[in-house]
Amino acid sequence: MATRVAFALLLEGHHDLLGDPVDAWRELASGPDGAAAVSHLLMPLALPVRGRPRSGDAARTPAARAPEDVARVWWTAALEAGLPPGALADAGYFAKSALTDEVWLPLAWRSAEHTPAQTCAGDVAERAAGHPRSPDALLLAVHLLTRPAPAPEYDADVRRHARALLQAAASLPEGERPGQVELLRRALVEAGEVDLARTAPAAAD
Repeated sequence: MATRVAFALLLEGHHDLLGDPVDAWRELASGPDGAAAVSHLLMPLALPVRGRPRSGDAARTPAARAPEDVARVWWTAALEAGLPPGALADAGYFAKSALTDEVWLPLAWRSAEHTPAQTCAGDVAERAAGHPRSPDALLLAVHLLTRPAPAPEYDADVRRHARALLQAAASLPEGERPGQVELLRRALVEAGEVDLARTAPAAAD
């Protein structure tokens, strides 16, 4: 059912099928197993916009961009709806979507702030790791590191990509380095990457 609703919203032009997106999310969350119901609808919303554009691809037509625009509206509405804990887990599926990084990064870190246990957390961390100059990317990694790991390999992937992000951000010239570098370093140390504590800058006298 969730997949049929998502495809109607994104691909069949029924953008007003459920009315106002914020109200629709709140109504869905108020039912039985509300958090899970919200999360299950987020996943198929990401699927029609999967496949990130490659450099040099021809510009898409406005009609072809429409599903991405609708997905962005509904994802943003989910963040504004005051949903219960855990409801945004499947926002992690957007990590491999065609949403631009400028759109994806702020929505992804806000989703991880709300629900640190993101589905496809390794993919989320990997995409964030490509943006060492972005405060949103560092904050996203910080929140992913606080989640209870669903499986050891997922946790290891998140830490590996977060380390790569930290190293890239810390190596930037001081004027280009995001202020969240030390926040990410502390999060990694608390997540078990204790060797990073020895690389922290010495405190000022």
